[in-house]
Amino acid sequence: MSWMRRLLRTVDPQPLDAALDDELRFHLEQRTEEFIAQGMSSEEARRKAALLFGNRTSLRESTRDRDVLVWLALGIGANTAIFTLLDQVLLRNLPVGHPEQLVQLRQFGGLIYGSTFGDDAFSYPLYRDLRDGNQVFSGVLGQFPLTLSLAFGSRTERVEGELVSGNYFDVLGVGAAIGRTFTPQDDTKAGGHPLAVLAYDYWISRFAGDPQVVGRTITVDGLPLTVIGVNQKGFEGLILGHPVCIRVPLSMKSQMTQGMFAEDFNLTNRRAYWVQVFARLKPGVAPQKAQASLQPLLHSRLEMEVREKGFEKASSHDKEAFLRSSIDLLPAARGKSWLHEYEAPLRILMAIVGVVLLIACANVANLLLARSAARQREMALRLAIGASLGRIVRQLLAECLLLSITGGAAGLLLAVWMDRMLLRFLSSSNLNPLPDLRILGFTLAVCLLTGLLFGLAPAWAARGIDVAPALKVDRRVTGSGSARFRGALVVAQVFLCVLLLVVAGQFVRSLGNLRHLDMGLHAHH
Repeated sequence: MSWMRRLLRTVDPQPLDAALDDELRFHLEQRTEEFIAQGMSSEEARRKAALLFGNRTSLRESTRDRDVLVWLALGIGANTAIFTLLDQVLLRNLPVGHPEQLVQLRQFGGLIYGSTFGDDAFSYPLYRDLRDGNQVFSGVLGQFPLTLSLAFGSRTERVEGELVSGNYFDVLGVGAAIGRTFTPQDDTKAGGHPLAVLAYDYWISRFAGDPQVVGRTITVDGLPLTVIGVNQKGFEGLILGHPVCIRVPLSMKSQMTQGMFAEDFNLTNRRAYWVQVFARLKPGVAPQKAQASLQPLLHSRLEMEVREKGFEKASSHDKEAFLRSSIDLLPAARGKSWLHEYEAPLRILMAIVGVVLLIACANVANLLLARSAARQREMALRLAIGASLGRIVRQLLAECLLLSITGGAAGLLLAVWMDRMLLRFLSSSNLNPLPDLRILGFTLAVCLLTGLLFGLAPAWAARGIDVAPALKVDRRVTGSGSARFRGALVVAQVFLCVLLLVVAGQFVRSLGNLRHLDMGLHAHH
């Protein structure tokens, strides 16, 4: 247990001060030798070196303060960074009316007979059947993301766009900042509605927020479209990580796409799955009830499809597998994103950085306890001239809160850098690493909680000051209770660090397993 005894001694202020004094003495001697080499006498060189270094006690205290701020910046910054991602990916609902009523529809359990653009896609005819034949939704919308070439004036650029059904904005409850949004009448005739609605952020960045853009013509993939409006501020779409610049009616599918994709994935082919379907539940309708009520409607359409020409070459086995399909309803209050697959890792990371913050608090508490031992004479003098114990405790807590807030400010800068690194790893384009009011509020709460947490240690130690002995100039009084408390803090730090090492080892092992996972293809480069 000699290693434990050595570790426990690190919290004792005397060895800590001795180490700092040794380091300062070394630098003082180095500078003195430099002055002697320049021709000064030994006494003059020592005096000039001492003047350059200043007060040794002040240097020691500033070194401790830097250690405190580094630990606080690390702990608070890590928590802010992970909470920023957790908030945007898992906690924040879409800025639409009653987002809790939104669900995404998905087929599962059966064979997809035909060409598909994803495991959550429907054919346009089946989307229309579900939209018009259900009794449980107040609205069903369809969408399809794609990249478009947009030209206006002398500038042409590639932008992210969406084909959306005419009821898209009505179902979501999203209004217009200027102009108007689509209506069902804007999406009735194939190729007959060359219209566009701009996203708010794109309108600001590309058109400088010019309201005169409404009614103008822009060229999208060589086709002139009339801008009818700009959607309300804050709404970016249903797909997290896919910021949309422009939306066009689904009825313009053939004009917006080219080649085989335009021919096969069209508005009439039931064997081509490409439309993503979202719906809004009627008030009072539970998702389970809605899901059960959709199965008869789905199977009636599937049974109709297996009798059509597209199934002429299908085997009986394929037909049976096709008819086993069911509809699943997924919660969509937070939208759709592959980033939701990171929910479990993000929650684990949030717990890990919480432990990092606890370790930081324990370390800072130890540093402040060591510092409070050196300030006992100051505290005793305050008590002797009439200050109450409560006032001294409030002063110590105020100092700790100031340190915590300063460390939190540095932690915010660290959090932005950490989030940018994580987002580069996630390859997500529209998550914002910069803190907003929610993140600032979270950081402030963490700062206050942290300041109170590690500030309780020196505040509690101040209760045991004996005024008469502490006022003696060269005597430092350290109670056994304070030493035991510092030892307990170190034991807690060791335990938490070992726990973090075990968890980190498991993460590294999981990443190694993923790197060597056989995906059935050459994944190099």
